[in-house]
Amino acid sequence: MKIDPLVAWLLTFALHAGAMLSIAWLLDRTVLRRLPAWRELLWRVALFGGALSASAQLALSSPFAARFAFEQGDAAAAVQVAATRIDAAPVPVDATEATDASVDARRTSASHDAAALARDGARTDAPVVDRAARASFARVWPGWPRVLVAAWLAGALLLLGRLGLAWLGLARALRDATPLEDAALARDADALARAAHIETPRLAALAALASPIAAHGRRIALPCWALELLDRAQLRAMLAHETAHLARRDPAWKLATAAWCALLWFLPLALLARRRLDEIAELSCDAWAARHLGDGRPLAECLAECASRHVGGDDLALAPAMAQRESPLLQRIEHLIEGHPMNTTPSRLRAFAASAALILAAALLPGFTAVAQTSPPAPPAPPAPPAPPAPPAPPKDGASRIHISSDGGVLGQSTYVEVGDGDREYRARIKGKIAFNDRDDDVASLTDGGSATFEESAPGLDRRIEYRSNGGKLVQRYFVNEQEQPIDAAGRAWVAGAIAGLVRESALGAEARVKRIHAGGGADAVLDEIARIRSGYARGVYIKLLAGIGHLSGAQVTRAIGLVDGIDSDYEKRNALGALGSARPFDAEQQKLVVAQARKIGSDFERAELLTGLLPSLAPDPSLRAAWLAAANGIGSDFEHRRTLTALLAAHELDDATLASVIDASTTIGSDFERRSLLVDAVGRVRDAERIAADYAAASAGIGSDFERREALLALIRAPKFGVAGARAVLDAAGSIGSDFECRTVLVALAHAMPNDPALVARYRDVARHLGTFDRGEAERALDRFAG
Repeated sequence: MKIDPLVAWLLTFALHAGAMLSIAWLLDRTVLRRLPAWRELLWRVALFGGALSASAQLALSSPFAARFAFEQGDAAAAVQVAATRIDAAPVPVDATEATDASVDARRTSASHDAAALARDGARTDAPVVDRAARASFARVWPGWPRVLVAAWLAGALLLLGRLGLAWLGLARALRDATPLEDAALARDADALARAAHIETPRLAALAALASPIAAHGRRIALPCWALELLDRAQLRAMLAHETAHLARRDPAWKLATAAWCALLWFLPLALLARRRLDEIAELSCDAWAARHLGDGRPLAECLAECASRHVGGDDLALAPAMAQRESPLLQRIEHLIEGHPMNTTPSRLRAFAASAALILAAALLPGFTAVAQTSPPAPPAPPAPPAPPAPPAPPKDGASRIHISSDGGVLGQSTYVEVGDGDREYRARIKGKIAFNDRDDDVASLTDGGSATFEESAPGLDRRIEYRSNGGKLVQRYFVNEQEQPIDAAGRAWVAGAIAGLVRESALGAEARVKRIHAGGGADAVLDEIARIRSGYARGVYIKLLAGIGHLSGAQVTRAIGLVDGIDSDYEKRNALGALGSARPFDAEQQKLVVAQARKIGSDFERAELLTGLLPSLAPDPSLRAAWLAAANGIGSDFEHRRTLTALLAAHELDDATLASVIDASTTIGSDFERRSLLVDAVGRVRDAERIAADYAAASAGIGSDFERREALLALIRAPKFGVAGARAVLDAAGSIGSDFECRTVLVALAHAMPNDPALVARYRDVARHLGTFDRGEAERALDRFAG
């Protein structure tokens, strides 16, 4: 009987998964500590990649792997261990010794077996395991492969059963949750979902929770205490964090990871991988929420509140929660308050290449396989040398990538900077306080005991300069392709360029640098420097610092607005423009440039913030007002669109043209609530309802909710100078209301406000004729004021 291939696969899977998880643990604690996106990718590949590499190795019988072959039969258990070599074929063992033995031969003395084995060993010049010992092992453990599989299966089924119970507990808890009807939270959830490019989640409240959770079925459950204690900004931050979980599909990933770890119960590192993935998911969601809210402090306050409460029981463990016991809450809170940028998304091309490389490396590990015969395999052919990797493609439009992280240490601040432009990677690691020379192209001083390393990686060439401060003396070492050598003129030129480039692109010491450049050449010199910066983050920092110095001329402000084009972050772009506006009020032409920049902002929230911030000083220029409205109408979120147009209504004395434009823009708002809110706000600011009645009623007719349409029409009826035109428009819109109650409510209110016009009364009765008996009677009685 041959051993089931499942045993061979399981052994190979265990070996590969253990090796990959060990590599992930080592890299996670060393080179990837500050790169959460790469840590998450590494742990996922290590956790799930073992199955792929084991399957691939057994399917392809990879010649690079040492193969452990097992065969079991009535004669004896024959074990062959063959170490594969590329430069020499394996030496075969005589197959007849394992397959043609008779029952009498099995009972031959051990000395006869030993002599036969000695002859075989002399003939083959290969190590051979004592056959008598193998036979004894087979008699003691005749079914050890079955025992191995049974033990693994028992542990896996036990843990999967517990997982199933936890899943049922979560589903039961979510069924008991109370749906939230809070309109403000619903608007926030809709805006955040649009920013995350997902459908709007369903919101619910659950008393058993101490921390909000994101669950399957696009649901977010909030703890009741949060709804009672937290303010609007904090609740929005809480929703943003959980929306990020849904956008990342964390509920599905969490379930898949838990199920997979149940299969890997015999590997302690699998449980560590699960904890690390949960931790990284929380960090990534923190970063997304802080980036889209523009401020991480409300989220930090939410985390602090959650930390003071006990997280829910095991029945909720499968739902990603904002604050888990395993999460490094204090570090997350400090990170959010300090507002350090964090790269949470690796390059897709490099991520795919790294994943494939790790799985391929695992496939080259030793493995186990079941064989149907004892004949040795043919010697493997030498592997072809791998092709050299292609250099990474440069980012589109010459864009650059930047990552900055820092933390405290014995020597003070420790900073890591990485800047890439597609062809080259520049990195800096600085421990302690550093000062550069006046040209920013060399290190002037370091904290005693501190160090600084600057390096560049390019196709075929790696260079690095290391600085260390010992007893006040600065020592440097220069390396080319990992070989130390004396620094020459070319090396000094490279050092100057590398340090200057990193200082410029990372905004290291930006405040002191801007002041120094400004002192030497004024604002124009700083603008010249900003124009050389490719990093959007650094460019935004420099523009804000320049605006803070002030004393900018109109031409300099105009030039700075143009330089905002090089900022790729919507948040940084909005802040840079806001800083320029605070330094010197924009004139009409500059406001047009700012509005043009607003149309390039993809984030609905950031565009709305920029446009509403411009309103108090918006010049009375019809073309500028039209451009502003066009930018506002490009906002996709109904909530952000409505609040932007509402801000326009409140900012200035409105003319009829602008008011008509706002009413017309309301028809592009899909939310019935947001459209009604905007229309009611607009009609509340008119002095003559007759002028806008027809357009207003037409916009109201597009509202799907009968209640919201009723509220919009009632607001028109109460508007100043409501007359014949307004009454005719209301009747046209009320005729399509499906609810008899809502239609009757509008008609009764109209009957008390409309003029006594025979044509209007006839039209009124025509609309009321379609109502039920009771509602029609109420509507007709409202006309009694016209009797006599």
